[in-house]
Amino acid sequence: MDDSTNEASADVQQDVSSSEEVTVALARFVASFSQDAVTPEIVTKLKALLLDYLGVSASAGAFAESSPKFLAGIAKFSQDATGSCTILTKGSTFPPQYAALLNGAWCHTYDFDDTTSEAILHPGSSLISAALAEAENLNATGADLLVALAVGYEVACRIGTALGLGSYPRGFHNTGTVGLYGSIAAISKLRGSSQQIVEDAFGLALSKAAGTMQFLENGSWNKRLHPGFAAHDALLCISLAEAGVIGATKAIEGKYGLLHSYSESGNPANLTRDLGKRWSFLTTACKPFPACRMTHGQLEMVGRMRKAYAAHGLPEQVTVSLPPGCFPIVGTPAPNKIQPDCIVDAQFSSYYQVAASWLYGNDLGWAIYDKIRDEKVRELARKVTCKIDESYCSLESRLKVVFGDGTIVEDEVIFPLAEPQRPFEWDTGVQQKFKGLAEPLYGATKSQQICDLVGWIDEVAVVDLMKLVA
Repeated sequence: MDDSTNEASADVQQDVSSSEEVTVALARFVASFSQDAVTPEIVTKLKALLLDYLGVSASAGAFAESSPKFLAGIAKFSQDATGSCTILTKGSTFPPQYAALLNGAWCHTYDFDDTTSEAILHPGSSLISAALAEAENLNATGADLLVALAVGYEVACRIGTALGLGSYPRGFHNTGTVGLYGSIAAISKLRGSSQQIVEDAFGLALSKAAGTMQFLENGSWNKRLHPGFAAHDALLCISLAEAGVIGATKAIEGKYGLLHSYSESGNPANLTRDLGKRWSFLTTACKPFPACRMTHGQLEMVGRMRKAYAAHGLPEQVTVSLPPGCFPIVGTPAPNKIQPDCIVDAQFSSYYQVAASWLYGNDLGWAIYDKIRDEKVRELARKVTCKIDESYCSLESRLKVVFGDGTIVEDEVIFPLAEPQRPFEWDTGVQQKFKGLAEPLYGATKSQQICDLVGWIDEVAVVDLMKLVA
């Protein structure tokens, strides 16, 4: 990078004093950020997130029940258009926009993709999908990819944090709405887009940002598609901006901008504070269970309790205490929560997760959803009650279990596994999870090759990696 770029990068690493400058500041950050600012800590984190993404996406692309239908629908819509980009497990003959769309859908299908409790979204499923498609199309280096991922994650996580939980009562899913902006940032960095193009793309994205929580009504597959739509639309918005199409100004902080239209609690005040110096995305977690993150504490507690108190038999009563923001999503006593009939409903049900993991363990991975119509699970789920604990505010949860012999035990999780306070280690966490997902598909030898290549991705071309996962 030349000196002017480094000067611009230094310039963007300043606090923004006025909320009116938020969109401009983020665009300047994206356009001016240089590889020199990517620290070893950032590189290590991004490699873990990339490996996690590949395992989750490839497995879902190969084995999830929705994947063949997604592929068939896009083939029909695209009129079998061809290109040179990879859809994981499906080959390398696809246009970038459809590779981004389907890889994004693959990644979010299991609800096993990375997540951040601060920003309340799954950032990687959209922005890694977009960045890989663009990087492969441009024959970019792995080092270029890491720079793009750094800015993409940071933009997504900062906007998600500014939206807060207030987007969910309004009906929006941050993974879809915010994922579009992270994807635009990543693609723009790979293309070397100017600040103005990034601003216009952000402005155009305001008319494309979408993702509704209505999927909770019937466990629909809309949710699985949200990050795919975001990755696809990011490519569209940038291409329009490059052609000179003018996007709305103040897209994030304006009167009808993202923060005010998509959230009841949107607040731009700290969105750009220490931008480029303090990295919000470093708190992103690789999920240990393929279920809504809001259930993970309960899954951990059940894993401990079922072993420690096995002699007492099955519970007669289980009470789950949840934060106010989590209860409507996983704890509402609706019929499709207590007795889910589809995977998405089960993923978003504390009732199901507690019952199934108590009976069969919390280490089954995706196979836990083979138990949806298991009568033992349904019987135990009817003994689970969920309630709100007003003292909780993030992902905390507590279990109170009453056994038939009168024994009462309680447990609590404040920080679920893989939060920064309880990190997922590279060897025992990230690689182990990846291999568990990838080995049934790629075999042990090839899975290890993928692990190794991700470990030195900054020294190879992106196409080298994509050849292994095609």
